[in-house]
Amino acid sequence: MKRAILLAAVVASMAVPVRSIAAPRGLPVGTCINMGNSLEPPTETAWGGHRIADDDFANIASAGFTTIRLPVRWDSHAGKEAPYTIEPVFLARVKHLVGAAQAAGLNVILDSHNFESMHSDPLGSAPRFAGIWKQIAVAFADQPIKTLWFELENEPHDKFTNANLIEALSPALAAVRATNPDRPVIIGGEFWSGIDSLATLTLPDDRNVYPTFHYYEPFEFTHQGADWVEPVPPLGRTYGSADDAARLVRDVQKIRDYTARTGLLPFMGETGAHTTAPLDQRVKYHAAVTKAFAPLGIGMCTWAYTNTFPFYDSDKKQWLPAMRGAIGLPDTTTAPAPAAVPAAVAGERQPTPELQALDDALPGHLINDPSALDWATFGAIMKAKNVRSADIPGGGAAVQFALQSLGTAPYDAGANVPIRTALRSKGDYVAAFWARTIKSDAPDGKGRIGVRFQQNVAPYAGFGDTALTIGSEWQLYEVAAQADRDIAKGQAVLGLQLAGARQTIEIGQVIVVEGAKTIRQAAAPAAPAADPELPPQLVGKGDLLNDPANREWLLYGTAQTAKATTTNVYGRVATLLTVGTASANAYDAGASVPLQGAIAEGDRLRIAVLARTVSAATPDGQGKLAIRVQQNSAPYDGFADNILIVGPNWRLYQIGTTATRALAAGQGQLALHTAGAEQALEIGPVYVLREGTPSVELGK
Repeated sequence: MKRAILLAAVVASMAVPVRSIAAPRGLPVGTCINMGNSLEPPTETAWGGHRIADDDFANIASAGFTTIRLPVRWDSHAGKEAPYTIEPVFLARVKHLVGAAQAAGLNVILDSHNFESMHSDPLGSAPRFAGIWKQIAVAFADQPIKTLWFELENEPHDKFTNANLIEALSPALAAVRATNPDRPVIIGGEFWSGIDSLATLTLPDDRNVYPTFHYYEPFEFTHQGADWVEPVPPLGRTYGSADDAARLVRDVQKIRDYTARTGLLPFMGETGAHTTAPLDQRVKYHAAVTKAFAPLGIGMCTWAYTNTFPFYDSDKKQWLPAMRGAIGLPDTTTAPAPAAVPAAVAGERQPTPELQALDDALPGHLINDPSALDWATFGAIMKAKNVRSADIPGGGAAVQFALQSLGTAPYDAGANVPIRTALRSKGDYVAAFWARTIKSDAPDGKGRIGVRFQQNVAPYAGFGDTALTIGSEWQLYEVAAQADRDIAKGQAVLGLQLAGARQTIEIGQVIVVEGAKTIRQAAAPAAPAADPELPPQLVGKGDLLNDPANREWLLYGTAQTAKATTTNVYGRVATLLTVGTASANAYDAGASVPLQGAIAEGDRLRIAVLARTVSAATPDGQGKLAIRVQQNSAPYDGFADNILIVGPNWRLYQIGTTATRALAAGQGQLALHTAGAEQALEIGPVYVLREGTPSVELGK
């Protein structure tokens, strides 16, 4: 016994104190949900959503959530001239909702959402932005800092980049600090606050400022069928491949690297998947993201409660099966089983009609998914991001690769495009893709891409090695080869090696075919498709009262010109309406969409208009489209008068209304009035649906 005591004393005397390591600084967000698409539209139900009720917060808290994020479009409810007064009724509504959430025991992230001029002209808009935040800060100055946090602006993008982020936000931050010196303030980075924005995000010298990022990767899965994205990612993308798992590993490491570098723990302000993905796939996605990121201790805010990407069905008054369990909350429900998949193709993504049509048009057999850009990238000397523009051939989207330095070898950085099948020895294979060089330090100013068919595991054996020189204009490049080896299914990729120059290069749609030596002739663009009858979010919502494909609209107004045009969204038919001079009456110019079906008084209607603004001489650069259901002859009696504020990107604008008068079959029309501003509006398909039994206005 004595020896044991002496030994313990010796060990104790030799012990070296362990220096404690400070935990990263972050907000206690916990499990969080966004009240999405409620306070961003002009009115709370303008986008076909549900009005927030006080008992929603009790429902959210009882489910186990600790925080809500409340996105608010202050921009649409404040004056354009100093002092930029916020509409008192709107401010009171927001204050009421914040109080109701806090009363339910929830933390609140109060966010400025879609302040669009901040993104198109950050420095020019900074004074108004600061003036609005000054009022918000005063209104909430008496709220506890432990339960209410401010987020200055959602998803900086366009001209709002890290180069001007601090300068543009500093006046607003100073306005907040004048009355809220210790209030937590949240700032996200450039490029829509994606996870890669953390690499460039610089925060103000303020201990109470915290970073955030949003996570919608892979975008082609989470936003499939999303009509506000251009081009719309095609339907049918499933989740759970080896590449999806590898992406999560890489992205988790990005958070570890950021925390190690800054001592800050960012939180995930948004994550989710569109309802156009099957529910079992959405559950699978949320479970994978939660499992990957939760060990880091970060808070995660799902998008959203009941409007778009929903977790809760407000009509049925129930949580969607298995969604709460997927994010780690108590849940006794189970997700529906996935649709049966034929054994021959189990585990593969099923081709969409668009992909099947492409396969039918190509020589040989299509063995990759050209619509997916979620390629596995590699190389610390390279940064990659998705870019979208109507002038990108083959689909309007590409990946931009920026090489920070020249590699020792071309394969030191690049991307692997997955191939869905095994590659067989002596088989003929051809790959084609669109590409262009933005800049390059090569002597000729052109980019360099090495291309090969290969395994994606060591020793990375492959064939068909080809070095391509890439010009500055979009061009279709092609590589053909005969396989000299077998490569197993799940290990086959098209390798794009990019470290052969210090360059910025963009690569668009990639097509890989088996059993052909060339696809150049077959790769010509297909003829425009006709408009489908209904977009996904309107399927099952009611009976059509008009023909969306009918463009024989009555156009009127001497100040307006009309031109047929095309769109990548829901078919290819659109009309560009240009108003040279604004009028006191919006109805002095416009178009009338004929309604074939009869409308009875009390009918519930859903009206949806696909539109975007090309240009507008308005303070915020957004167009104004007044709509009305009315008689197609004098005295043009009608109802459902609304003004749609139309942004620059294609969006399906929806409203719900109740008919206050009857219109006989063939005697009604949807009037689109454009003379309210000097503007150019592009309008695609229009849908008017009768929603079943008469009821009160949608969302109430």
